[in-house]
Amino acid sequence: MRAFHNLVLAAFALAGASGVAGAAIISAIEYYDPALDHYFVTALPLEIAALDGGQFPGWARTGLSFNVYAAGSAVAGSSTVCRFYGSPAAGLDSHFYSASPLECQQVLQRFPGAWLLESYDVFEVFLPNLNTGQCPAGSIPIYRAWNQRIDSNHRYTTDVSVLLAMVAKGYVAEGYGPGPAPTAMCSPVNASGGASAPVCTPIATDTAPYVGTTITLFANCSGSPTGFAWTGCSSSGGRCDASASVAATQTYTVVASNASGTSAPASIDVRWRSLPPPPVCSMIVSLNTVPPVANSLALLKAECSNTPTGYNWGNCGSGTSLCEARSPVAGVQTYSVSASNAGGTGPAVSTSLSWQASPPPPPGLCGQYPSYLFSDLGWVNTQIQSRDFADAPGFAWNGVWVVKLSIPVNATSTQTGRITVAEFAGPPTPRELTISRVACDFRPDDPTGNNGPLLRAETSEPTEYFVLGGSSGGAVGLMPGVDYYVNIRNWQAQTSSISCAPSILRCDALFFIQLPR
Repeated sequence: MRAFHNLVLAAFALAGASGVAGAAIISAIEYYDPALDHYFVTALPLEIAALDGGQFPGWARTGLSFNVYAAGSAVAGSSTVCRFYGSPAAGLDSHFYSASPLECQQVLQRFPGAWLLESYDVFEVFLPNLNTGQCPAGSIPIYRAWNQRIDSNHRYTTDVSVLLAMVAKGYVAEGYGPGPAPTAMCSPVNASGGASAPVCTPIATDTAPYVGTTITLFANCSGSPTGFAWTGCSSSGGRCDASASVAATQTYTVVASNASGTSAPASIDVRWRSLPPPPVCSMIVSLNTVPPVANSLALLKAECSNTPTGYNWGNCGSGTSLCEARSPVAGVQTYSVSASNAGGTGPAVSTSLSWQASPPPPPGLCGQYPSYLFSDLGWVNTQIQSRDFADAPGFAWNGVWVVKLSIPVNATSTQTGRITVAEFAGPPTPRELTISRVACDFRPDDPTGNNGPLLRAETSEPTEYFVLGGSSGGAVGLMPGVDYYVNIRNWQAQTSSISCAPSILRCDALFFIQLPR
């Protein structure tokens, strides 16, 4: 979009020189460049012609647009929209729009040299109520979504389903009024209200929420409605907040109207669910030495049931399921975590790590390898990504990844479990996997497990099945009350050589385990 900055002065000059007759409602057209992953809107004829004519390769219409007043219209109650260009020198190369004079001034004051003012009036719209987000009569919301990246691109749309889709991709909804769809600006509606009566498809921010929570319903309608009537939800606007105290399916209906008529009733079913049980967690610990050395990394992962929405760590700073722990001195440190969801907070689980002043002897047969990543899994259904362990060497190109399984004494099942190691964020890499009672064990197989691994798999995505007790049906038997080690290395069996290039430094993988049910 750098070239746009050279075009805009001519575009704005032409728009100003031509003048505007009356309150002209025009379309702001949306474009998208997949290479940049950027959106751009413009109502300037010179820019539209340049974009549609291929002057700026990569940009194409999305098919979406919204109404605005042409620059200079000065409709009573309307607000001019300023436009800034983000300087590529600041890592931006993007555009930003605001109908708020205060926000325009704040951008000028806070980001001099980064955001360059192109115009105070690229087009005109209305501002919503700054507290409620409600648009004035004769206008509908324009939503603004921010990509949360250093290139700071925004998408502007009047389609709430588009906004919610962008939020689901990681964007943040910006504007006035309550979430999840605050209003940034308000688009004027054509005086006729549209060529035909509205047609509506209501949507909800959640169609299977928990009782006691609040969702927002949106009347997603054609024909630029000017009036709305809801059944099952109290609102006279195009959005309605709903809650429930009883688990049941509730039907919400909306009827919209404009100058051309009234829509047919349109409904959506929302299945309100009972609150879930609080989460119950276990903790997975990954280390590059066992026990860890002072100032090294201990990656703690909370593996919890019942879909947590929040995590509470003790002696470790994090709000997610992963927490990086370090101790500057040797000694024992205890770490804990509990998780919460709509049903409450579950019990805390803890682990203690004995930090060492110097590297301890490696476990099992790990001393014959340059490094090892050790993940103490316990006994849970989960997946672990070696890339989450950020410190070098992690799962080094020439190292070993050891995953320790601790089978409870009382574990019982007649079903089959599964272990898979898959590629993660890298090229396909042949790997060797063994299951043994010894860490880093790649000796010849020994079905008894006394002098070598119980089994071995050699492929780009090794998978092995296991049962509890004696081996059965081609699946290796693992005994309750015993610790086992899944040993993984980047290895090409045909050439008996390391399969990961040294220049890559590490070839990360994903470890997945499904326990026998």
